Amino acid sequence: MSVGMASESVPDAGRFAMSSPPASAFLNAPPEEEESGWRRLKASEVPEAFWRSLDHLNSFRVFLAIALGMAGMLANQTFHRFEYPSLFQATCAVYLLVALLFRSPLSARREGFERQVGRQALVDIICITLLMQLSGGNSSGVGLLLIVTLAAAGMLSETRMVLFWSATATLAVLGEQIIQATVFDGSTGGFARAGFLSLGLFASALLSHILAKGTLAASRVAAEKSLRAESLERINERVIQELPYAVMALNGQGEILQHNARAAELLDVRFFPRCGLGHCSPRLTEMWLRWRAGENPPAHPFQVGREGRRLRARFIELEPTRREGAVVVLEDMTELEVRAQRMKLASLGMLTANLAHEIRNPLSAIRHAAGLLKEDAREARSATAEKLSGIIDSNAERLNWLVEDVLALNRRDRLTRETLLLEPYLNAFIEHIAQREGMPLDFVAVQVAGNPSICFDVDHLEQILWNLFRNALRFCRKRPASIRIRAVAGETKVDVDVANDGPGIPAELQSRLFEPFYTTDKAGTGLGLYIARELAEANDASLHYVDIPDGAMFRLSCRLPPC
Repeated sequence: MSVGMASESVPDAGRFAMSSPPASAFLNAPPEEEESGWRRLKASEVPEAFWRSLDHLNSFRVFLAIALGMAGMLANQTFHRFEYPSLFQATCAVYLLVALLFRSPLSARREGFERQVGRQALVDIICITLLMQLSGGNSSGVGLLLIVTLAAAGMLSETRMVLFWSATATLAVLGEQIIQATVFDGSTGGFARAGFLSLGLFASALLSHILAKGTLAASRVAAEKSLRAESLERINERVIQELPYAVMALNGQGEILQHNARAAELLDVRFFPRCGLGHCSPRLTEMWLRWRAGENPPAHPFQVGREGRRLRARFIELEPTRREGAVVVLEDMTELEVRAQRMKLASLGMLTANLAHEIRNPLSAIRHAAGLLKEDAREARSATAEKLSGIIDSNAERLNWLVEDVLALNRRDRLTRETLLLEPYLNAFIEHIAQREGMPLDFVAVQVAGNPSICFDVDHLEQILWNLFRNALRFCRKRPASIRIRAVAGETKVDVDVANDGPGIPAELQSRLFEPFYTTDKAGTGLGLYIARELAEANDASLHYVDIPDGAMFRLSCRLPPC
């Protein structure tokens, strides 16, 4: 994608239109040569169109030698005087052979452009003048073929060389006319035709030279602009790759023309040339179609990838009708939300820890007093007092859980990582939680591929899974395989998925799942998932919510050993 770049075209300069030569051919030229717009060029610096013109001229030379040789077989019908047919045919054969020999250095470009032009011009002048002499002189019209040769000589860099070859051809034509006048017919009428032909040779050579100079000057301007455009394109490419956001450029058909590395990372896909937007995410394709229809994309993020990244898309139109494509900017809301959450909680961290310590002591006294009241109520057989003491005890227990959760945050960095085999650990953990919660074992379906191992603190992993299983048990349908746990090893990590067949979480609430003190359960503290994510990050792991069609799922991505 090119940002802020306007393309400029250079008009065609006639039959010598060419591709841009290397910019160094002009930028390194001396000042006096730059002002004239012309200098002697190396073979590698000659415009491609000049080489093509020289190649076409040589092909014309081959055709000409064959055509003249065939014309020599019909000499009586072609030329009015034809006295040396064998010599004419031999000259055509030599001309053809030399033209074929020119093809090899011309294709390989082993020699300089100007040397090849001069050599070909010399052969053309000699052979065509001799054929003109053998076919009856100026009146045969063969001499007109020299105009093509002199037009090609106009591509030479120096004007004096163009004039030199024009003068050489003129002298050859006049010399041939002198021989015709003195040896054959003795008349002087052919000198007028020879003079006009000479003027045509000079005119064609100089006109070709002027056109070639104009073309090369235009090509120099185009080369300088191309150099600036390439520089801007490299800068734009580097800027796009360094952007913190994912950026993609789309055409009107939704094909991805350009993207940066951040887009491939966030979408977790491998791009190929002109791949469609549906290759990245069906949800993103749906948003693109709605945007093209004139609607605005939804404000809440959508999920992509195996890690369940939550992204927000922004479409920037290239023109008002939204038909010529767009620039798509993707923001990773997961990272932004985590960053904002950490900033919000940084100031509360010390305060909550101190409050937890301060609350713990009077809370112990309250629970102890509630226990004494309950014993007194039993002795006095007072149902009301026993009920009130039970309320005090249950609420004190709830406050104690809250204090324990808050204090767990301060212990997140106190960890001892070790290598854990997942299959035996998960089986033991499920048996333990089934006994504690009174849950049938067939409520849980376990699938572990290859018995992978992870690097994790045992206590932290138990607390994370405990929170996930309690949530799953609360919302599942309470039937066999309502809770599903799956462990899959990847190249760099192991994913542990905990899913249930209960209702999914609405998209507008997913952004608040890991916020502290946010809960939809009246009996909950709102710290379970928040603490689970904090403990996961302390172990270089990550915890995400993943949308699935038949329930809700959390994915814990753990690092592989060694620890």
